[in-house]
Amino acid sequence: MNRYTIRYEFQNTLHNVYAVFFGSIFPVLLLHMIVRGTLGDIPKNMKDEVVTTIFIGMAMLIPLASIFLNHAAIYSNELDKKIPERLLLFGFSEKDILLNKVVANLIILTLCIFIYLGGTVPFLKILKPRFAAVVVWILGIYILAIILMALAHGIATLIGKFGPTYGVVMAIYFAMMILSGYMGVRITDLPKSVRWISELLPTAQLGNDYIDFWLGREYNFGPLIQSMIFMSALSAVVVLVAFKVRGRKN
Repeated sequence: MNRYTIRYEFQNTLHNVYAVFFGSIFPVLLLHMIVRGTLGDIPKNMKDEVVTTIFIGMAMLIPLASIFLNHAAIYSNELDKKIPERLLLFGFSEKDILLNKVVANLIILTLCIFIYLGGTVPFLKILKPRFAAVVVWILGIYILAIILMALAHGIATLIGKFGPTYGVVMAIYFAMMILSGYMGVRITDLPKSVRWISELLPTAQLGNDYIDFWLGREYNFGPLIQSMIFMSALSAVVVLVAFKVRGRKN
């Protein structure tokens, strides 16, 4: 791993303009549209808390789009064109290739977070959080991004084609959005048969009840930790199965 290969991966990641847009600018625009267009019926004394809750939850779109969708699209396209095999011939190990991609994607994530904060905090009335809540929230976004990148890497490796891979990750993206309460349907309004899935998603845990910890109220970390463990285990299984299948093909 060196700065030249990281720069290459960074520039390669930026080529997918749509994913970067939906992971940085789109959450800002969507948040402003919701705040200005759909909160008219909210009591005045509750509006700031509702805006803060939406602000916390909308940030989950950043790792979902800029990391999950982006990495799956780029890496599946590389697999389709046999680029990883060519890099191996030039002496790059799979470990180095993956590490370069992780660093490049985390840089992209950081830029997207700065864009999100810069486009929202100065213009919206966000309730002042406790310091620990901000640290855990930001750390949670980075941990979730790494988990989602591993899942995207595994799916792309398992399928190996750009079109089918992008279709699968887009379906997962919208499913997670719906189950996390970001598509106009609250988690409490979901059928009981699928509500348990929402409880296993970090995007749901970090974007809904987290407002309690943000404002210094009593908060149970158990569901959040459980959801992170579940997503980590799921991603690990997908990656291991993908590598095993790819090894048999090779």
